Amino acid sequence: MWGRVAVETYYSPVHTVGGDFGLVLPHSDELLSLLVCDVSGHGIGSALLANRIYAETLHELERNSGPGGLLRRLHTFVRDQIGLEGFYFTAAAARFVQRGRRMTFASAGHPPTMLVSDGMLRLLESRSAILGCVVDAAPSECVEEIDLTPGDRLVLYTDGFVEVFNDRDEMLGVEGLEELVRKSAQKALPEMKQAILDGVAEWRHGPLTDDMSLVLVELR
Repeated sequence: MWGRVAVETYYSPVHTVGGDFGLVLPHSDELLSLLVCDVSGHGIGSALLANRIYAETLHELERNSGPGGLLRRLHTFVRDQIGLEGFYFTAAAARFVQRGRRMTFASAGHPPTMLVSDGMLRLLESRSAILGCVVDAAPSECVEEIDLTPGDRLVLYTDGFVEVFNDRDEMLGVEGLEELVRKSAQKALPEMKQAILDGVAEWRHGPLTDDMSLVLVELR
């Protein structure tokens, strides 16, 4: 809980360790940063790379980087300091100010973040391509400025939540996850999280095939 902002998180790697990570970092009573990142690959190698990006993220946030600048600098860091051919990552970042009443948001190559407000669900799409060593140009610092009201909820996740297949080889997809979010949006935040997890598990046929990270935010 940060002021009037409540947060619920979930993480499940496909192996013992994985390449997803989430970060929820209060800077003060007036500023909260949030990021969800998904690096390519699975297992120990991806986890080590994710850890380097995580450390650089903390460094950039200490420099007070906003979401747009943060993603741009992380891309440059990976391209210049890691330089691993074919390596890429996606990320969605948000910053809350005015006790959560205003959010700055940026996303690059990441599945659309979902904003539930006044009974309506809005998709916050990525405005930049994937990040890392497969793209030369750094992403733009284009951000969205969004005013929030009490009751609004934000759903950030990695593609392990949508690239899930049933026994008919049908993918849940963003639309399927949207439906789970809509059906559970009136529940208490912990119950909403569990309803989403249960819905994805019910759809999935067979074992987990990708890391899964989920961050739910509610303005109270």
